[in-house]
Order: sequence, then C-alpha cells, then structure tokens
Amino acid sequence: MIKIFKASKMAYTPFDNFEEGDFNIFEQYNIKFVENVQDADIIVSDTIRHLKKYFFRGLSGMKFLLWTNEPRFDLSFTEVTRHFGFIKVHHMNIYTKDVFLQNLSFHAKMMNRSLNYLGNEFRFKSKKTVALMSYYNGINAPKLIFNRKNIDLIGLRSEIALVGDKLGVLDVYGKGWPNNIAIEDSRTGGWPTRKKEILSNYNFNLCFENTAFPNYMTEKIWNSIENYCLPIYYSENTNAYELFPKQSFIDYADFKDAEELFSFINALSKDEYRLRLNKCIKVYNSIFERGQKYAKILRQEVLEMVVKRLKSIKENKNVN
Repeated sequence: MIKIFKASKMAYTPFDNFEEGDFNIFEQYNIKFVENVQDADIIVSDTIRHLKKYFFRGLSGMKFLLWTNEPRFDLSFTEVTRHFGFIKVHHMNIYTKDVFLQNLSFHAKMMNRSLNYLGNEFRFKSKKTVALMSYYNGINAPKLIFNRKNIDLIGLRSEIALVGDKLGVLDVYGKGWPNNIAIEDSRTGGWPTRKKEILSNYNFNLCFENTAFPNYMTEKIWNSIENYCLPIYYSENTNAYELFPKQSFIDYADFKDAEELFSFINALSKDEYRLRLNKCIKVYNSIFERGQKYAKILRQEVLEMVVKRLKSIKENKNVN
C-alpha cells in the first residue's frame, strides 16, 4: 500500500475533484489518501511552499512529490531536485512531460456536442479582437528559458493586447490591467457563463496559453472555437499542429509583430475566415465524435502515470 497525504488542496487535479472511475484506479494499485501526515509514505502538493513546511519529516524517510498542471506553479525542468542538500523532491509538471501526456489529456471531455459549420451567410460582427486574460506581471513577466528560448507567453500576449487596445482594435476583459483599459474584471461571478456571453460578441479571440510547451493545451482554444471565435494562438515550441491543420487558427508565430497581426485581421475576407474557422470546427467535431469514452481513456493515462511515479518514489527507484 502507498499512503498519500495532501499538503495542499490540489483542486482540479487527479488528487482532488475526483471524476467517475478515478478512485477505482487508485484502489486498483492499492493507493490510499490519509488525513494524518504521520501515516503517510509520500506527501504531495501542487506548490513547493506547501511542501516545505514538512521537509523536516524527510529526516525520518518521508518522501515528497510536487505535482501540478499549472506552468507557473513549478518551474523545474528535472524530475528530481534537492533542497538543503538532503531533501529530495520529485516533480511531475508541464516540463517533465508526465502531466500533459498529449494535447487533449485534460480537455477532450469539453467536446460534448457537435458544432455547425459556418455557411455562406456568415457576416462579421466586427473585426475587433477580444482578450480574456488577467495581466499578472504583464509585459514585465519574467522570462522562462528552455533550450535557449523564452517559452513564457504572458509577456508576449500582454504586449499584443496593449498594442491592440492602443490601436482601438482589441477589447480586454480581466484583472490587473494598467490604466483601467479592461472593460470588466471578467473573473467575477459565473465565469463559464460570462465567458460565453463575451465571446459571442466577437469573431477573433487572442487566446495564448501561459507557456509554450509540447502537449500543454488548455481550454482556451476550445472555448474560442465552441463560441465561434477564430483563435489567435501561438504554435512555436508546441505541437498544436498535431491536432490542427495549417491555416486554421491564426498563428502569431507567422507574424513579426502585433501591428502586422492586426493588419492581417483587418484584411481577412469573410471567405477565408469561414474556411479557417470551419477547419477548427472540424477538429473540434472529430474529438466529439470519439465520445466521452475517449476522454476517460486519456484521463486514465494521466492517472496511471501518477500511479507509476508514486510506486517509483515509494520503491526508491529515482536516484537522481
């Protein structure tokens, strides 16, 4: 038996908000969640801060796992790090490539209906772009260097949004934006419903991820497609084109700067727009057609990877 103690809530992870079948997998491999840390074999958390207060237990053999699907919660590019010279922390995150196992690992279940394709009757509501995102550190977001490239996208998408606002071609919804440029703090209230309401008024959506990394694809691009907004996405250092064909979403990696992007949008014909969005809809519908069983299979893969790592940690197979 492997006994797990959660040092943090870990909402929206395989360690909490259990979906149907999750517990069966843990039980199958004899993994149990305990309420008392003294009963645990492994302490797990989604941030190092919550693990640190238990580091003294490492002296008596306690083991530690930092698991997160949020790119800024853990910036380790290695599976194991050491703290104070003797505390070993095991990592499962975006960058160790054992959390997002493929682009659809966590979000295939979103495709729960078939979308209609745009017809010849399509007309633009406007050429304005919408950006639904908080500012965080905005253009001053710290770089995240991997293989000599900055894979952080918070700074880049913030710069694009600020240029778009200055040009009068983009509306921002979200927290913390300078000079009160945001139309509203869109995170308040019933966010999923409000997001649909906002997107329904636009045809273009700037929906970069927080980080550019293979397999890291969240709900952002799918929310855009299902609400008939053409996504403005960023493909560099990702494998987005394993799912999407070229000339589907607008790929910012194809442009030299924000001004060129917005010039492209302004010149985009309704026929090309319809062609691009219909390519995106085709991808969306192809996932829907695979059914919720497919989504459960992908989630099971994630859970089995967690189990594999827990067993490895318990058996001291990670020696880094």
